[in-house]
Amino acid sequence: MQFKDQGGKVQVLLYSGYDDVKGRPIVKIVGSFDKYTYKPSAGLLDKLNAGQRDELQVECDRRRLTAVALNRQHYVNSLAANLRGACDSLHNNAALSPQQTIEIWDAMQALVKAMREAGYPRPTKSTAPYADPGQATLFD
Repeated sequence: MQFKDQGGKVQVLLYSGYDDVKGRPIVKIVGSFDKYTYKPSAGLLDKLNAGQRDELQVECDRRRLTAVALNRQHYVNSLAANLRGACDSLHNNAALSPQQTIEIWDAMQALVKAMREAGYPRPTKSTAPYADPGQATLFD
């Protein structure tokens, strides 16, 4: 069984032999499923045997797990930019409700905990050397 992305659908193709005259395989489209909801088209499951239905289920599960992983990675990739945007908004007097304030503090605590549990320690702050404006440098 093969799967081919076509817009918002994924076509389900079955190999049904080889055409010696044309010199190519015979592949039939037996149906499709929605790319995002994984709902099969009408009659698709009726055209498949038990093994093929299992293979279709495995493909849908694989695509679902891939989509979830991409979604999770997107949250991580955009987190720093979103936090910087929130800081800028707060510096420019954006209004927060008391409920939003509680939710943000709770989310920040959960983020710190998740980062520690995942093994990402808080980086240490580097201290800049103290430079007194009246003190001369040792190197010329």
